[in-house]
Amino acid sequence: MKDSKLLRGFSFIELIMVIAIIGVLSGAGAWIMGYTVKNSVFIPNQLNMDKLANDALEIMIEGDVQARGLRFARIISGIAANQITFINQDNLTIIYRWDTGSNKLYRKIGAAAEAAMPAYASGLSGVTLSGKSGALFTYYDASEAVTATAANVRRVRMIVIAKTGTGLYNDWQGQSEQASSIAVKKLQ
Repeated sequence: MKDSKLLRGFSFIELIMVIAIIGVLSGAGAWIMGYTVKNSVFIPNQLNMDKLANDALEIMIEGDVQARGLRFARIISGIAANQITFINQDNLTIIYRWDTGSNKLYRKIGAAAEAAMPAYASGLSGVTLSGKSGALFTYYDASEAVTATAANVRRVRMIVIAKTGTGLYNDWQGQSEQASSIAVKKLQ
């Protein structure tokens, strides 16, 4: 004959405890899964914005196959908070400009048409490139004081902010703020 204790099922208390444990474990699992999914979207957005801001600074400072950048400036002929005009060692007039309306960076080389910078940035929707506090460039003279005269510029500081949408992690967006400066030797 079988023991009556072996035929009994779970008590109501035991059943509630099992349901509670499963609930706690699934809640933690759902949070971890949500965090993993959010990071799988955020991290690529962040890396893309880091690359975009870095590429923009690299082109402004070093240049590319089309034209040399600020490192090779011979004469700086015009300055503004969002635009710089200079002549490089190859006697090309280069203009870097931040369009505050479209939040894009542009470069004009000589008489050629203005083009987005970096080139792949023009095809990105929802991505903005901007400066900090409404200014992309800050200019310094030989004594490291801020100057507004093109002839006195000895160092140019650039701050580029690249972001998708709001740039906030909670919105699953990415944002990168990168700064650099270049000493202008005004080569002859």
